[in-house]
Amino acid sequence: MNEHLDQSTRRWAMSCHLAGLLSIAVFTVLPIPFLGALFPYIVWRMGRDRHPFIDEQGRAAINFHLSMSIYYTVGLIFWIFLALTTCAVAFSGVGANQNFLGTVFGWLFLLGGIAIVLFAVFMIVVISFAAIKANQGQSYRYPFSMQFLQ
Repeated sequence: MNEHLDQSTRRWAMSCHLAGLLSIAVFTVLPIPFLGALFPYIVWRMGRDRHPFIDEQGRAAINFHLSMSIYYTVGLIFWIFLALTTCAVAFSGVGANQNFLGTVFGWLFLLGGIAIVLFAVFMIVVISFAAIKANQGQSYRYPFSMQFLQ
């Protein structure tokens, strides 16, 4: 634990990370990809001038959520491309079998659903770990996070 950081500073830094969990909950109701960075951004803006540690951890949380939004959007575009390609193949006569389209779409929805659940579980685990580290006064760098805010 970093002893020179007071409890208030550590709580603010932890809140920057935990605000991301609220973003995930809101995203399930209102799936707008870049909305996920809004709550960490609000907490970061309110506390960033209090201590450099809060500023650092808030930037890390925002960068993570922006990165995850980009990954999610790319994955969604890829999924839509697969769905449209499947339709094109099915209606071109190659997949004239009626079961073909239903089976492929069933698999697409199943795999897409599993991917979204795994994506959400990954985010919850990583955000929770970051919040624990921040509460201990330790800096945390998110995996797969692009650095938008330096």
